[in-house]
Amino acid sequence: MLEPYLFATRSRPLRLVRITLSLAVIIGVAGSIGYSRQLAQLRRTYAKLRTQAGELEVDDPTKVAICPMPFLDDDIPPGVDQAYVWRYRVHIPADYGPAFRTQRGLVTADSPQGRGSSGGSWGGSNMESEELLMTMALIHSDGKWRFCRSSGGSSSAGVLPDDFKIESIDDLVIDVPVPADVGTRVFDTDEAICLIRIREKNLAKKRNGKTEENLYRGFVVYMHSNEYKDAFEAWAKGAADSMQEARP
Repeated sequence: MLEPYLFATRSRPLRLVRITLSLAVIIGVAGSIGYSRQLAQLRRTYAKLRTQAGELEVDDPTKVAICPMPFLDDDIPPGVDQAYVWRYRVHIPADYGPAFRTQRGLVTADSPQGRGSSGGSWGGSNMESEELLMTMALIHSDGKWRFCRSSGGSSSAGVLPDDFKIESIDDLVIDVPVPADVGTRVFDTDEAICLIRIREKNLAKKRNGKTEENLYRGFVVYMHSNEYKDAFEAWAKGAADSMQEARP
């Protein structure tokens, strides 16, 4: 009569061990599933944030790198009837000193040259590289279209002519440094970078009805290193066919 009792006594701890191990496995599996779901959610959130922030890849810090950033309609401030916005993350190399030049009125299709109003801004270079958030925007408010640019501590704004009407952005030719689906684009420091060019598709008309030669109504913004300011201005004024040609 003692043997069954002894067997039951010995087997009871074994059953407890098996139950404990089974519970541990179940808890481990459940925890693993929970952690996997959390990790998947974190990865989706991270991917979304990277997309919203722009994936700026800087393989060579001695060059300019630009990547586009998405712009959400919810970011448009109150009081603005309509807006078209282009935003970029920009890596600026050390000792670059970004300079900006805007040409409004009549512009060419492939250079900073044109006729009308122009303006520029520039600053000193930094000993270390930096990252700038650049924004270019067409904003319609109070019955007028305005073009605004901001980048770091530099900004400019101007009202477009009343007869420069924008019924649809598709009716215009728009040049940007990096298309939205490209990612990061790299530029040498001696390049002049067209940050945005918006122009009409057809050549501008003279007062006598004849067409202008390679001139369109619109505006353009360029960025270049302050080191090549004189060479860029010579190109912009038509004294040279390129900034490289105007360099000493």
